[in-house]
Amino acid sequence: VSMDGKCGANTRQTCLNSVFGNCCSRNGYCGSSAAYCGTGCDPSFGTCGVPPSSSRSA
Repeated sequence: VSMDGKCGANTRQTCLNSVFGNCCSRNGYCGSSAAYCGTGCDPSFGTCGVPPSSSRSA
């Protein structure tokens, strides 16, 4: 899990369950907004797709 907010092939770190957010942006940083989870998001190092704003059912 990324400890410094960086992710992707260069660092081999995932954003999943990181304090920064679950999505790995195209620039190699973790976050949780549409900028990170949307276009260019790397599904190999975190989740992608913008989550529902409130809660989501299992």
